[in-house]
Amino acid sequence: MKSWFNSKVPGAVAVAALTFSATACGGSSATDAGGTITVSYSEEVADELPLWIADEAGYFKEQGLNVKLASLASDQGFPALVSGQTQLASIGGSQIVSGVAQGAEVKSIATLTPVFPYELWSKEKDMKALKGKKIGVTSSSGSVYIATLAALKEAGMSAHDVNLIPLGSVTNVNNALLAGTIDAAVSHPPASAAFKAAGFNSILNLAERKVPNINVGIATTDAFAKDHADTVTKFLTALKKAFERERSDEVYSTQLLKAHLKEDNPEALKETYDFYAKDVLPQNPAPTVEQLKSAQDELSKKNPDIKNVDLSKVIDTSFVNKVWGK
Repeated sequence: MKSWFNSKVPGAVAVAALTFSATACGGSSATDAGGTITVSYSEEVADELPLWIADEAGYFKEQGLNVKLASLASDQGFPALVSGQTQLASIGGSQIVSGVAQGAEVKSIATLTPVFPYELWSKEKDMKALKGKKIGVTSSSGSVYIATLAALKEAGMSAHDVNLIPLGSVTNVNNALLAGTIDAAVSHPPASAAFKAAGFNSILNLAERKVPNINVGIATTDAFAKDHADTVTKFLTALKKAFERERSDEVYSTQLLKAHLKEDNPEALKETYDFYAKDVLPQNPAPTVEQLKSAQDELSKKNPDIKNVDLSKVIDTSFVNKVWGK
């Protein structure tokens, strides 16, 4: 397997490693005995609400787990996982597929967002008007990038028809669109409320199309899943309770969204809750091959090795099946 820590991880992750209680590297039994497990997520977006609920409502502790949630940039979460600095990661399917193609031994074990939850926003009136224009993305491989390519494909276009501008984070993309430094971007609630207020048009709605995709899902290494199966089961048991709380308790869920998203607009918060709790959150979060296919198809255009990845070997539904039932 390639050395992700040496060749792929920026300095910030190396610094973060000093503060992490990393117990992922196989042989230790401390994790199952109550030691800290670190779970990364890359963005303060509503896809992560089940994680926040499980943490702040005490569901992880109910399972005897000491879970530390760590916010890492999207290009840092996967390297931190495979190097053992984190034990689980809430990341996109595109990162998982790319990593496996380079030799990483990881599995997708649950899906938080099983579709593209995006609309493409612009001051233009239709997709064809975006030819030659600048479209913001977070990176050249993440979920926003894959969603943007999917939107272009829906309109009979490709990346060659536009200028894709990597901006690092969802927040940067949203701010750039509002500032007019890019011409279009895919995004989701609560940002959509600000776009509407600023006169932007939703010119393509991927969310309505329910295109399968692991926009955000839970991944872990093969070694951790094998050596700490009980911990993974307990983690997903807590997450299941968080799923149920998200659906049933709008007030509490909205409080967490307000705090994490730093959003005070009641209408934007209502739209965000309704969208994620009612339209996006899956009844059963078992990952599927179909959900990884869109990432494989798009990324293999730049890296042919990705086309050779057997997606059926990238998913492990055994934990979800145990906790949720088949």
